[in-house]
Parts: sequence; structure tokens; C-alpha cells
Amino acid sequence: NADGKLEMGKAVFEKNCVTCHATGGKGNIGPNLTDAKFIHGGEPKDVLAVVRDGQATKQMPAWGKLLKEQELDAVVAYVVSLAKKP
Repeated sequence: NADGKLEMGKAVFEKNCVTCHATGGKGNIGPNLTDAKFIHGGEPKDVLAVVRDGQATKQMPAWGKLLKEQELDAVVAYVVSLAKKP
């Protein structure tokens, strides 16, 4: 279910992403993920591409080889859920 996916996504985020994006995605070293201004696009497919493939110029690691497909899908759903829509 959707709630289960978001819970899994939050757990993956808290384990792997908070170092750069801070708790709740507010941003630190990495950009704020709670506004509607996504650098590489805010659609799920755009977020997936960045999470999976990384962004070397922004020091964003590629998580595609480290996370299972289900974890990637869940963390993308969680990140998209954080964004405030305009």
C-alpha cells in the first residue's frame, strides 16, 4: 500500500540521505527537498534518475547499485511526497 511504501521510503531516506539532505529533507550539504524547486525536475521519473544515477557535479552518489529496486521506488515516493506543490 501507499503508506507502507512511504514508510519504507522514509526509512531508506533516514538511513542514507539525511547526512546531506537533513532530517525531513530540509537541506544541508544537499539541496532542500521540501520546496517545489527541484534542480533536475520534480517528477518521479526525474527524481528516480538522480537517485539511481547520481549527479557527480553535485556530489550526489548513485544509489542504483546500492539499493534494491523496491527501496529506490520507495525513497523516490518519499522524496516526492516532501515537496510542496506550487
